[in-house]
Amino acid sequence: MTAPEPLQEAPWAISLVPPLPAVVQRILALSKQEHVGAHELVIVIRQDPSFSAEVLSFANSALFGVRCRVTSLTQAVALLGMNRVESMATFVAVNNMVRSSVRGDGIRKVWLHSVVTAILAEEAANILRLDSEFAYTGGLLHDLGILGLMSSYSEEYARMLEVSHDFGFDLLSIERDLFDIDHCAAGAFLAHEWSFPEKLASVIATHHDEPVADERSIDNIIRVSWRLADTLGYAAFAPLRDWSFEELTGFLPQKPTPWLGHSADQVKLEIGARLAAARLLGNSNNRA
Repeated sequence: MTAPEPLQEAPWAISLVPPLPAVVQRILALSKQEHVGAHELVIVIRQDPSFSAEVLSFANSALFGVRCRVTSLTQAVALLGMNRVESMATFVAVNNMVRSSVRGDGIRKVWLHSVVTAILAEEAANILRLDSEFAYTGGLLHDLGILGLMSSYSEEYARMLEVSHDFGFDLLSIERDLFDIDHCAAGAFLAHEWSFPEKLASVIATHHDEPVADERSIDNIIRVSWRLADTLGYAAFAPLRDWSFEELTGFLPQKPTPWLGHSADQVKLEIGARLAAARLLGNSNNRA
């Protein structure tokens, strides 16, 4: 499906989403310029001590396979790269917005689901020799609209999820009924509002489309990857349809090796180990 045309005015359901923090806006602006060096990015990041700490924490995360401790922002930015710093900055900013208004386990489930989707999308893109950095970004931010709706109407969205889960309603349909917009369109609007690349807005807008067999694109990888995350035990919400691991990996255009070609149990162990080593899993939250 072609991504819908961007909305001209902010839908009421996400009109209360605050603007991105200044440090994130400057990072996004820098990322669009040619020949930007790590030192320029570091200058911007250092202006926000809290965000600086987040960057160092991510750089030392087992998600990135770092063998020695990263101790400086320059080293961290060089390791992560512009694209990953950009996507991480956005996700951390929106996550912090939501955390201030959402209580309980809901935001953590969305966070874990997004990270697992990003890991799976990056792996699939590497296999297919597509842009793995963009696949990671698309996986991390595919549910941007959910975070936006949660940020604006946390209690109402939580009640909607309970009703959807109890009665098996389609998530997108009930979002449109209650908020006049679903999280795919809401996320695409925020992506345009924050001047994200058009191809990222398209991934966000269409990630709930059905996967297409043998389609070689990042859009299709994201459609497969978030469903795989659900199947492996990292669903943020009750899925409308239960997919099998083999059914989903079968949509990829070629044999998904190395570890995506293993059994579902082996992939669960791999992802669980990476999340645990990155300290993203606690004993009570390990759903794998």
